[in-house]
Amino acid sequence: MGHLQYVLVLDTVVSEEKNIASKIYTNTFKLVTEHYESVANSILLNDETIDAFEKGDREKLLKLTLPIYEKLRTQNPYLKIMHFHTTKSRSFLRVHQPDKFGDDLSSFRHIINKVNTDKTKQIGMEVGRYGINYRVAVPVFNHQGTHIGSFEFGIDVDYILNIFHNDYRIESIVFLNKDVFKIIHENNKDIKYKSFSKKYYVLEPEETPISNMMTSAVLSEKYSFITYKGSKYLVFAVTDMKSVMGEDIGKIVFVKNMDTYSSQIALIRDVSIALGLTLILLSFYLVRKIFNYYMHSVNNYQSQLEIKNRSLSKLSNIDHLTRIYNRRSIERALSKELSRAKRYSKPLSIIILDIDNFKKINDTYGHNAGDKVLKHMAKMVSAMIRESDYFGRWGGEEFLLIATETSIKEALIIAEQIRLAIENHHFTEPEKVTCSIGIAQFYNHDSVTSLVAHADSALYLAKNKGKNRVEKYDETID
Repeated sequence: MGHLQYVLVLDTVVSEEKNIASKIYTNTFKLVTEHYESVANSILLNDETIDAFEKGDREKLLKLTLPIYEKLRTQNPYLKIMHFHTTKSRSFLRVHQPDKFGDDLSSFRHIINKVNTDKTKQIGMEVGRYGINYRVAVPVFNHQGTHIGSFEFGIDVDYILNIFHNDYRIESIVFLNKDVFKIIHENNKDIKYKSFSKKYYVLEPEETPISNMMTSAVLSEKYSFITYKGSKYLVFAVTDMKSVMGEDIGKIVFVKNMDTYSSQIALIRDVSIALGLTLILLSFYLVRKIFNYYMHSVNNYQSQLEIKNRSLSKLSNIDHLTRIYNRRSIERALSKELSRAKRYSKPLSIIILDIDNFKKINDTYGHNAGDKVLKHMAKMVSAMIRESDYFGRWGGEEFLLIATETSIKEALIIAEQIRLAIENHHFTEPEKVTCSIGIAQFYNHDSVTSLVAHADSALYLAKNKGKNRVEKYDETID
């Protein structure tokens, strides 16, 4: 009886630990993907970046993107790769290694081949000459919608492992397929490793005494326990690492200290065996106690996971330069508010702002000065709008404001206040900045696309009338 209870509780605890670890693993990769996909899309909204790539101007493209890469690297040192490729899967610009370009990658960069063939986003693990990176790759299109190449980020897989360690207190050990390891080791001779089985090497972190006690069975069994220095550790493989082509890269094994649980589980077993049936009630009390304690730990894990998820989710909705909504999130908000305006017959207007002569600002004062103007303008407008409004970067030097429950007449007042505030503000370099603004009001027959097109028409009119002015969309002109 005591042994059966022991096995039951142990299996339940282990099952929950594995379930939590699997959720953490899946959600972490999902949110990292969303974040870097959002950053990539933000970079590719810049007209100058697209023009430089399409025209083959490598020097200009590097000038535009290197500051972004350096900033992203300060935020995450595990970002190793920022790379533009041609439609033929040749390297056009390695922002992380700009002196190396032009090499044909089609024979082994399968993710890039797939992006260029399918013209869709691709994600996954891929082995390169310098290690295993989690890749987020997207197709690049010019202003006419023609496919001109691909762009990717590569994040060292250690970034994910560090999240497990720092945020969830789970240690991880990487086992690499020996054929894969040979590719990496050629350019990384200082990697510490040892042979683990016929098929795998185990990578040795600074201190891995537990890995020395593992047998090859740990990669195939449901779970194992290892005792080290009086502590008990749960060891299990959380995932098989596969390339985008389904090739075996290796396995990630999680190691979790189980002292808190195992001592109480063992107590249940010992009490049950020693005292027999007369103390079954006590053992059930202890079972309940350990489950209460365990569920508290589970809830803590889930709380940590939710906090991390919210943090990464927020990053995926924010433009990395201006810290306001990015295009994807502002489009989502506009779709939601259009539905609400239809349902409740409420007015809704959108305001599109475009900085006048922005290219001249970049050419005269440099792209850092241009970036400062964008950030300052985003901050100014954000401080002027209501909590119920949405404000985001639409693309390049263009911004979009969703003014909820606002008629065209009210939107004109808001837009003019914004225009005057920008015109009268002292911007350092350049000292004066102006913007042109187009406004459109939602009507029941409008879609997101048509409403934005109407505001764009009004913006075009403002530009043609001399810039630094506000114009509203007039249906009679169409």
